[in-house]
Amino acid sequence: MSRHIWALLVGALLLVAPWVLPPFYVGLLTFTGLSAMVVAGLVLLLQAGQVSLGHGAFMGLGAYVSAVLCLRYDVSPWLAMPAGVLLTALAAAVIGRVTLRLRGHYLPLATLAWGIGLFGVFLAWGELTGGASGLDKIPAISLFGFELRDERLYACIVWAVALSIVVAFRRLQVSRIGRAVAAVRTHETMATSFGIDVAALKSRVFILSAIVAAIAGVLYVHHIRFISPTPFNLGASFKFLIMAVLGGPAHSAGAIVGAFVIQGIEWGAQDLFANRLGVSGNYEIIVFGAILVLVLVRWPGGLWPAHLLPTVLPPTTGGTPLPQRGHDADAGGVLLEVEDVAVSFGGLQALRGVSFTLGAGEMVGLIGPNGAGKTTVFNVITGLQRPTAGAVRFRGRPLARHTDRIVGDGLARTFQHVQLVPTLSVLENVAIGAHARTRCGIASGLFGGNGAEERAIFTAAHEAIQRVGLADVAYAAAGSLPLGRQRIVEIARALLADPVVLLLDEPAAGLRFSEKLELVKLLRRLRREGMTILLVEHDMELVMSVVDRLVVFNRGEVIARGTPADVQRDPLVIDAYLGGVA
Repeated sequence: MSRHIWALLVGALLLVAPWVLPPFYVGLLTFTGLSAMVVAGLVLLLQAGQVSLGHGAFMGLGAYVSAVLCLRYDVSPWLAMPAGVLLTALAAAVIGRVTLRLRGHYLPLATLAWGIGLFGVFLAWGELTGGASGLDKIPAISLFGFELRDERLYACIVWAVALSIVVAFRRLQVSRIGRAVAAVRTHETMATSFGIDVAALKSRVFILSAIVAAIAGVLYVHHIRFISPTPFNLGASFKFLIMAVLGGPAHSAGAIVGAFVIQGIEWGAQDLFANRLGVSGNYEIIVFGAILVLVLVRWPGGLWPAHLLPTVLPPTTGGTPLPQRGHDADAGGVLLEVEDVAVSFGGLQALRGVSFTLGAGEMVGLIGPNGAGKTTVFNVITGLQRPTAGAVRFRGRPLARHTDRIVGDGLARTFQHVQLVPTLSVLENVAIGAHARTRCGIASGLFGGNGAEERAIFTAAHEAIQRVGLADVAYAAAGSLPLGRQRIVEIARALLADPVVLLLDEPAAGLRFSEKLELVKLLRRLRREGMTILLVEHDMELVMSVVDRLVVFNRGEVIARGTPADVQRDPLVIDAYLGGVA
């Protein structure tokens, strides 16, 4: 049975269940659906490598704004609810601008702080929020004069919204933005190098996750018709995060799985101890914790881990071809000029007065001992490292200041240490290279307005994969390939950026002899096609066989330039390799 049929069956079951379950379980189903909405936003955050311990407060903010507008200012719920969502989005934008710059354990601690802060506002601002006593008599949602008070109907509405969010987030996950999110989670440097604005993307994902939490909040408050700070406390935020982790960030449907499991354990344990065993006290918390630990030990990727997902086969043909830059005007000219570049890290001088040029159609090798400054030069050229002095000009113009614009200008690179998204297929990894050539954003990804662009991306990705000889593994997980083929995937990804200059950082590192032979064939083929290449490599036999010129580094300085034959005879080069760091 296909995954689409399963999804339809599960959706139908959730929409039919309220009409056949007893009232108690209908209420439980409604709260599970509201939780699933908040958790879907947290799953999206986890996919971006972020953690929030304050999303219960975002749910509360949306709920309080809607309730206060209705009660204090006599605003219709149909206007108050979007106002609550909008104000929550604005709050998330402000909070995200500050907290998302943090790394490591500082990020969850910061989200914990603002979660506590918002809860404090709900509690302390009594004249507006009702304080600990809360607010009651909040108006129900009306539709054509009919108040939506029927528990079963409301459960259906909640689950229709929750399922729509999950489906939309799954669409987003397999879109251009979803691939960018995966790239940011695994390798921010790589993401930036291919035109992804990491800070902006993190902020938008954070805001989107807060929006769905606020949607859950407004639906909650107009259903219960009472609000107090307690449901939005720190414990609620922790519970939502546990649901997200337990369900698994591999798929947006993990939000539904996590919500059902946690709500089921919580209510089941309460029923067991209080009603059946007659035991007083919060013993269900102990059971809850023990089950959670056991599940996470057994399934660390969540109950819906990546390896259980069906293979997604993206569209392969059709769509308007991706825009291509012209290369004819570059023929015979100098493309790249590095002039007197210096880089210092505190008291350490990594580069001193480095100068060289790269002409159109050339393959130039940068060689030298480890630590000589070769990768630092690459980082300067691609904007990852600002030079302390000197200049880099590309096509006669100063290099763009913003790293994420440089790939759009025509510079694409691979990395010394492979930077792929291991859980994505080879095809999807290569598709990341087209990010700067495409435009569909979050809205298109959510609502399916990106079909033509996706077809164009994957058509071009297939062509790039065939160009480098990897068509047989297009749908394999990139992390399952041997190192040699992973490096070729990186080259294919760089080619999809339609580069004027291709920068290869130690592409033969770790390769077996047979894989090096395949790499040499590929480099020669690209050279015949007119690709301009800047190559950093330690394998001297490989370098000497493919490049036109060499630039030799030692201790941050250029010590020699020339043809491979000239450089091999240079005494300074011989001394650097024999007496320097190997």
